[in-house]
Amino acid sequence: MNAEEIEQVLRAWCEERGHVISGIGEVSEPVAALLLGVSAAALRLWINEGRSPLQPTRRYARHRWYPLHTIAAFLADSEKDAQHGLD
Repeated sequence: MNAEEIEQVLRAWCEERGHVISGIGEVSEPVAALLLGVSAAALRLWINEGRSPLQPTRRYARHRWYPLHTIAAFLADSEKDAQHGLD
């Protein structure tokens, strides 16, 4: 799947489970962590250590928000890397 298709799947997943997607297409840190399959603490640690594949676009009241399109792009790239490893 390409990044646009993955973003549609992520958006549907969030909506089905009642997770908030901001008007500009961002999700909170706990939701971003769920989508990536890691804990929010791990995602925060990666950012603090400069090892995160993603960066939050904004912080509001100590909450970090991540654009769905960047999460989708990261997952699409990871999927491509995994496919190349199987060749």
